[in-house]
Amino acid sequence: MKIFLRLSLFALVSGMNLNGFCQTITEYLDPQFNVVKDSANCKYVRTVNRLADDNFKVQVNYKSGSLMMTGGYADKDLTLENGAFTYYYANGRIESEGSYRKGSKIGNWKRWNYDGRPKPDRFYPDDTKARSPRATAPAKFPGGTTALQDFVTDSLRYPKEALERKIEGTVYVTFIVDSNGDVRQAEVSEGVHYLLDEEALRFVSSMPAWTPATRNGVTVDSSYIFPINFSIENPVNRNVKTASSRP
Repeated sequence: MKIFLRLSLFALVSGMNLNGFCQTITEYLDPQFNVVKDSANCKYVRTVNRLADDNFKVQVNYKSGSLMMTGGYADKDLTLENGAFTYYYANGRIESEGSYRKGSKIGNWKRWNYDGRPKPDRFYPDDTKARSPRATAPAKFPGGTTALQDFVTDSLRYPKEALERKIEGTVYVTFIVDSNGDVRQAEVSEGVHYLLDEEALRFVSSMPAWTPATRNGVTVDSSYIFPINFSIENPVNRNVKTASSRP
């Protein structure tokens, strides 16, 4: 049985410091991390602890309650990541961990697959590339639509138990293609059954690096919704639709 904590609508103030700052605020977020007022429509719950004008400690949980991210920001709008960050898959395993400086990744970042196996580390030089919330050129799967179709056919597995129980349908997975092309923060935004949902997450998390989205020639993060169709009559899913971009 799943138990959900009931939080106050939109924001919960737990205390004030000597300067009158709100110390703790809880917000509901949709799949694109926009703040929403209705907890029934949220995908994440974000808790913000304001320690100073340039120091905000943030924790984001999946709606289920499991941890999705911990880190810090240098601005009240939460656009400039700063300090140590850790990201988690929906199954509780760590996805990646490393540091930011004023919105840019720096130093060594450790990474893991959805099943907990380590991925190669990535090193980011200490620079200050411009960042933007919107992209003018979308991210692309290496080799384009045909290669993506082939990857689905070769890599997506129809769970045996789901086939035996005749469970089918379309699972929608949201994820981020970051500024280096890595697929991150995969989560089921609209599921069918846990057997299909888990396979959809495993599949998306196993994707190779994409060509990242760009704005004015600078690579930026972008978000995607990827529909994965599980069909009993078409078990290899050759009719999978191309992911829709929401940068």
